[in-house]
Amino acid sequence: CVLSERRMNRLTNPALSAGLPAFLTKGAGMFSGMMLSQYTADMQIVEQKILSTPAFTQSIPAAADQEDFVSMGMNSALKTRSILDNAFGVLGIELMAAAQGLDFRDFEPGRGTRAAHAEIRRHVEFLDVDRPLYVDHNAMKEAVAHLDILQAVEGEIGELATY
Repeated sequence: CVLSERRMNRLTNPALSAGLPAFLTKGAGMFSGMMLSQYTADMQIVEQKILSTPAFTQSIPAAADQEDFVSMGMNSALKTRSILDNAFGVLGIELMAAAQGLDFRDFEPGRGTRAAHAEIRRHVEFLDVDRPLYVDHNAMKEAVAHLDILQAVEGEIGELATY
C-alpha cells in the first residue's frame, strides 16, 4: 500500500509528474483536486501499520491470574479484515488518481489501460471542480474489492498471470 500511495504522490506532485497539473486539477490554487485524497490514503496506511502489531502481544492474565487470555484468533481476523479494507481503499484512490492523470494526457493508451480507465470512470467522474470525495473513495474501494477493474482489463486483453 505504501508503494501505491507513493505512485499517487508522483502523480499529484508537479515536480515529479512530468507535466501533470498540481494535485491533478485544472485550478491548482483554487481547487484541492486529489490532494485530500492523498491524506485519506496516508491515514489508511498509518492505520494498517497500527493494526499490524501482532495480536498475541496483547495477552493479559485472566481467571484470578491462573491463566492468560491468549486466544487472539478472532482479534487477528478482525485486524486482517480492516487491513484489507484499507488496502482496497488505498488502491482505489491510486486508481482514481491514475485515471485523472490519464485525462490530462493527449495520447491513446493501450487496450488494457483503456479498459481500466473506462471501468474507473464508470464508478467515478472526472474531478473537474472540488466535491466531497468520500462517495468516490468508497465506490472505488468496492470496485477494487469486487475485482471490477481487473475483470474489465482481463475482458479486453485476456487473463493476467497469477502466482
